[in-house]
Amino acid sequence: MPVNLATRYTSSNAYFSLGGSVKMRMTTQAAIAVCSEAAERGLVVARIEGGIWHNPGFEARIDCIWDSAEYPPKVDAINTNNLAAANFIHAQERDYDVFIVTTIPMIN
Repeated sequence: MPVNLATRYTSSNAYFSLGGSVKMRMTTQAAIAVCSEAAERGLVVARIEGGIWHNPGFEARIDCIWDSAEYPPKVDAINTNNLAAANFIHAQERDYDVFIVTTIPMIN
């Protein structure tokens, strides 16, 4: 099933079942859940982009972007990285209600 650009996804399950597309706009709770589950699924959170949902439509905000400091090579660093991404989303939830999560595979 393709990603629907007019949908704000409310579940991390949708993110993982649809292949983790950077086209998916997610609620705060869903985006935090993706960050929390990513390492268990062999993924590193590389970028978070926040914005405002206009039902339908995503207004990206340049002042709501988080990038991983570097590609973490160890599992402990990946967990710390993904937690930092989730904390960023949580800190932005007062002003922004939709997030795009970019994940990349871990390197063994």
